[in-house]
Amino acid sequence: MGIIVRQGFKSSIVSYIGVIIGIFNILILYNQYLTQEQLGLYASTLLTFPVIYMSFALLGVPSVAVRFHSRFQDDHSRRQLFTFIIITPLIGLAAFVLLYLLFKPLYLKFYLDHSPMLVRYYYVFIPLTVGMVYLLALESYSRINLRIAVPSLIREVGLRLANSLVVILFGFKIISFDTMVNLTVVSYGVAITAMLVYLHFQKRLYTSLDFGFIKHPAFKEMYRYGLWVVLGGASAALLPHIEKVLLPAFQGGLGSTAVFDIASRIALVISIPRNSIVMISAPIISEAYARNDIAHIDTIYKKSSLNLFIIGTFLFLGIWSNIDAIFSLIPKSDIYAQGKWVVLMVGVSRITDMMTGLNTEILTNSRYYRYDIVFMLFFTVLILFSSQFLIPIYGFNGAAAAALFSTVTYNVVKLFFIRYKMNIQPFTIGTVKVIILAAVAYLAVWFIPASSSGKLSDILVDVLTRSVIVTIIFGGGVLAWKVSEDISNGFSAGWNLIKTSISKSE
Repeated sequence: MGIIVRQGFKSSIVSYIGVIIGIFNILILYNQYLTQEQLGLYASTLLTFPVIYMSFALLGVPSVAVRFHSRFQDDHSRRQLFTFIIITPLIGLAAFVLLYLLFKPLYLKFYLDHSPMLVRYYYVFIPLTVGMVYLLALESYSRINLRIAVPSLIREVGLRLANSLVVILFGFKIISFDTMVNLTVVSYGVAITAMLVYLHFQKRLYTSLDFGFIKHPAFKEMYRYGLWVVLGGASAALLPHIEKVLLPAFQGGLGSTAVFDIASRIALVISIPRNSIVMISAPIISEAYARNDIAHIDTIYKKSSLNLFIIGTFLFLGIWSNIDAIFSLIPKSDIYAQGKWVVLMVGVSRITDMMTGLNTEILTNSRYYRYDIVFMLFFTVLILFSSQFLIPIYGFNGAAAAALFSTVTYNVVKLFFIRYKMNIQPFTIGTVKVIILAAVAYLAVWFIPASSSGKLSDILVDVLTRSVIVTIIFGGGVLAWKVSEDISNGFSAGWNLIKTSISKSE
């Protein structure tokens, strides 16, 4: 777990810096300069729809690269794998553009009544999709070389800072809204260039291509696997954003989407550690399967589940204990505080996903990978039908309820499948300890009266008080009860480093 922890920790730090920038962008900067409808377009859909489109256009390349990279170890075959990663998306992008233009009338019919701005920027989604495809393709290539920190820096921090800059330029009326959108497209070109430069300095960039991958012994298996993965990958990309796809088509349009987006982003802070651990764990799980080392996979499964459950629960307790104060600090809080229950439901769904560990990665790298596609399609159908039923009745709260119901059902079904087929499961006695500590910590802050003065100083004191209590009871309980060996060792190492630094300074 050493390299997983190191790279995962670095990537998590970068991701949280990106989250801080993103939160500032959405809650402060965008609110300051963009209307609710503009915010719904720029923050919610402009960078969401291409994520879904690129999942088709990538043709499963990132998953294929992770699963089969162990068969491309020497420099010659590595060049072939690099060529495969660069060339394959061109086929997918050509198909995407053709289908995207073909279905334009359906797109217009779906969004024109409630979200005309989505129709206005219809063609912008094509270059944005191209940019996202190649940024993710290059990032997947870096992942298989067990380097994720710098690619995360480029994507999580660099692109968000670029967003900040263009919105500021728009806010000061230096550029128009159209130009702001176009510059956002340009930022992806800059990010791709930065990735290429990084790979060059890592001596992983090949300036000449080798199409010999077509004759590689693993190619037929890669091709078949990729065809299965493309369906699952499309579903996986659609599922986290499906509410943002559906909400603009209902009453409230992009304005309702903006409320949901801000609330859900507050909750999604919880899942950042999972994203980092997944990126570095998937290649290692793939190699363990190649050795048929199920015991090692089971160890990763249990440790990832426990550690992610602890981190996710701690973050969720901090957010939900202070949710009213958080919304009171947001500009236009009277509008966006309506999303309070979205935070709760999305937060619980994220914790459910984290506590079940790396079940998706374990399944997709196993011989049962085809079943993961079935589960993804089941999840997609489940959330589509529940969203279509709940959104017209409850709006953005209905979207969050549909996500919660579908996520819990999906993870429970997959959990039992893995237990039945592989005889492994992620839970330990530590899981029960985390639940007990979380309940005690939340009950402790529940009885603290909320500040009603509205003064910033009182609000901050209230947030600090609740946060300290949660940290002492939950965080201290995790350490005192020795719930997680990894977290206890990490805390001890950090504490010793601090003591050593203090001793040297004296």
